[in-house]
Amino acid sequence: MIITRKHALLIKRMAEKWQGGMPLEKVLDSLTDEELEYLFHLELSGLVTGTTNTYELTQSGHLIAEAISECEALTGKPKEWDENFRFIGSEVISMIEITRFAQSEVFSQEKISAELHKRGLSKDGRLLPVAESILQAYNIAEPGIFITPQLAEKIKKMPPGPGKKSILPLTSEEIFQLEAMRLLTFSVPYGNSYSLTGAGQQIRAGLLKGAAVNFPLTDEILYSLLVEDEEDEEIEKKLMLMGAKKDKDKLLPAGNHLLRAAFLLYLEPITVNPSIDLDSDDLRILKTIHELWKINQKDPTVYPTYQKIRETIEKSTEPINPWKISYTTYLLESCRLIDSTKNEENALVYKLTEWGEKVLKDRKEHGNKEVLSPGVMAITTTRMENLSPDDQWVEIAEEEGLLGNGYPSKSGRLFAQIATNIERLPLISAFEAKVLKTLPLWRGMFEEDIFARFPKKERDHVKAALRKLVAHALVDLLPGGLYKVTEAGEKFKRGVAVVPEGIEFPVTPHLLRLLIAASQSSESGKINWKEAEKLSGLATEVFEKNLVQATQSHFIHSDKITTAGNLLIEGVLLLKEVKTAWNEIEL
Repeated sequence: MIITRKHALLIKRMAEKWQGGMPLEKVLDSLTDEELEYLFHLELSGLVTGTTNTYELTQSGHLIAEAISECEALTGKPKEWDENFRFIGSEVISMIEITRFAQSEVFSQEKISAELHKRGLSKDGRLLPVAESILQAYNIAEPGIFITPQLAEKIKKMPPGPGKKSILPLTSEEIFQLEAMRLLTFSVPYGNSYSLTGAGQQIRAGLLKGAAVNFPLTDEILYSLLVEDEEDEEIEKKLMLMGAKKDKDKLLPAGNHLLRAAFLLYLEPITVNPSIDLDSDDLRILKTIHELWKINQKDPTVYPTYQKIRETIEKSTEPINPWKISYTTYLLESCRLIDSTKNEENALVYKLTEWGEKVLKDRKEHGNKEVLSPGVMAITTTRMENLSPDDQWVEIAEEEGLLGNGYPSKSGRLFAQIATNIERLPLISAFEAKVLKTLPLWRGMFEEDIFARFPKKERDHVKAALRKLVAHALVDLLPGGLYKVTEAGEKFKRGVAVVPEGIEFPVTPHLLRLLIAASQSSESGKINWKEAEKLSGLATEVFEKNLVQATQSHFIHSDKITTAGNLLIEGVLLLKEVKTAWNEIEL
């Protein structure tokens, strides 16, 4: 959705004509070519419906007309606006949505607050009702798709983002069209960075994979890909002519990407923004496990058990403290870069997964640079409908080798793929539990507000904890620095609330494996512990140690799983759903 001065003037004219029961007419109202172009943007935004000669506001259009009038006290009348003033754009919609998650409070975010205030959408650091009207208009609008052959060529040649706005090879008209179609977004608060949305990226991939747009690609054509029972011969012919279908029953590669775009536009927009977070110590321990298996090939008595990993690290020239070794071993397993299984000697042994092998190889090629969650989210955020990553996230991604010149790199695609496909078994340290407890269940908090709850000397520690909670999909980070507890995070937050102080790691992958196995081994209301140990895959010593902790933490009581324990299990089940339906784009 896009509203500049010229869009607003046309909306005001249509609202005035409606008062007299008349539409805006192309001939009678002497509409210029420029005005017709701006009406086209409004049609694509779902704010205007038109025929060959007349134009009227939709329900969303009337809501926007009211909002423009209501905001005039601060913005002035549209005819007084600066030509480049964006009353509404993708970045404005994002700012409204983000602020709503913070219960409409934006005191601590001066830049966002100022941008909303100058549009008449906030006052004294609080969102005004008119902002809700704009968001309602956005949510009920039905945007259109109309990609001409000329625009298709521009889409093919442009970097998909995220990247600096300055590198966009598009005219202002083309930007307005793509933004109106919800295929292009800009970052908050100033729109300095851009990215194609998930649907925009899939359409671009379809074009690059061979979809020849010799006629406009429309929403009618895209939507037809979703309808299996109804066949329109004319549209079927177009799909085959453009190289999206081989025949009526078989999609070609280009067609698969266009189908995914249709899903994202009309059925299943991506609403989760998963990530992964690995610091230099995490990568070192991953490499150590890999090297211990190499030694095992020559000396079968050497296995990468926890004790052996710790011993190897402590003897190295740059030792890591024991707490961090334990933390990282759990972390690597929690994000599925390593697996732990018991060997013939009933010892728990660690081994890299396929993902782990890929990460090790990739980071070696990039000088073992760490990969922080905001850098990965610079890529995964773009797949959502109306969010563009923060400028800082883009900078982090570029430093880590995940992005370059507006294109996700091979590394970037790898980490985004891992983040969106792994089944997480979260790790929560005592300090991370403390940070999680600080976040409300019912609203989001901006980063500065979270920092204010802790001593200044702990700021870096808090930031690292938030990154890990985001990577575990227990907390979501939105552009603008807003953190909110996810649905799975709510379960874990309530579950760990019962854990007494003094436990270093309230939740680990091993403890979760024990609880899940125990839930699957219940007989007549009691747990069959022998069966549970077998199902968990844990070594006896490790299983018994975790059983003691689960009891001390009030997750197990009298051979039964407690309410708190069941909350953790429910959280794990929810995390299995944190996957995104996405066609990987490798061009």
